[in-house]
Amino acid sequence: MKQDPFFSIVIANYNYGHMLTATIESLLHQDCDDFEIIIVDGGSTDNSVEVIKQYEDCLAWWVSEPDNGQSNAFNKGFSHAKGKFYTWLNADDILLPGTLSAVKRKLERNPGICWATGNFLRFSNSDKTITEAAWGPHFLPSWLQGKGRTIVYFGPTTFWSREAYEKVGPIDETLHYAMDIDYWTRLNNMGYRQVRVNHYCWGFRMHEASKTAEFGDHEKSDKGKVEMAREKKYIVEKNNYHPSKFWRIVGLTMRALDGSMLKALYNKKFLVGINLIKQFGIDYDIK
Repeated sequence: MKQDPFFSIVIANYNYGHMLTATIESLLHQDCDDFEIIIVDGGSTDNSVEVIKQYEDCLAWWVSEPDNGQSNAFNKGFSHAKGKFYTWLNADDILLPGTLSAVKRKLERNPGICWATGNFLRFSNSDKTITEAAWGPHFLPSWLQGKGRTIVYFGPTTFWSREAYEKVGPIDETLHYAMDIDYWTRLNNMGYRQVRVNHYCWGFRMHEASKTAEFGDHEKSDKGKVEMAREKKYIVEKNNYHPSKFWRIVGLTMRALDGSMLKALYNKKFLVGINLIKQFGIDYDIK
């Protein structure tokens, strides 16, 4: 374990022991080892603690105890973090190969930047095929960011500095679905500007026990849909997030010019349906 790591990665888990191994292995198989792993388990009743103990020597800190939800778990983990930059992983997701080295290079080449965002994939848990290949802009100049502009993010494919976390404050623990949207909006409102990392960073696993994903026969509950809508409305009002149509058009024009729109269309055509493990040369088991 690094004493002064570049990255602190918090994994929140509750009864996902059967998937947690792959999540941890996705970090241990990175080609950059300048990170620490923190696991916050919400008092799981499955084999999660057994899995965590198998990797105890690789962890900076872990705990298994009842908590007040995912946002509370993230804040608990970050309170023990020692890294320069933070990110999180859900216990059913993976960090894709080469992510940490790509993000670290980008941040080291852009000193003073406290916020980096990459791209993400969705993949089917049953056969490991890619179901969505989202790709954002290649470049995001500072004048295209700020109030009134559209914030570019793909869930937790985001890395932000300890300094930013201390100034912006903890994740809103009243939010259980859209806490990421809220946090990126708060970073934006506090004047932080992101740099884009042209790399697939995060693998979002599509399975029928997911809290937010609709997949196969699984649909979000009516209660979940209502709560998600309520949280998004609350976030817009709280953070005064109202991107203008003009800046939306400017953003799309920039994407056409920088080639990222074409890249996104290409990936949608040629990556979707491909086996994730073969495409990325993953050499650990994703159960």
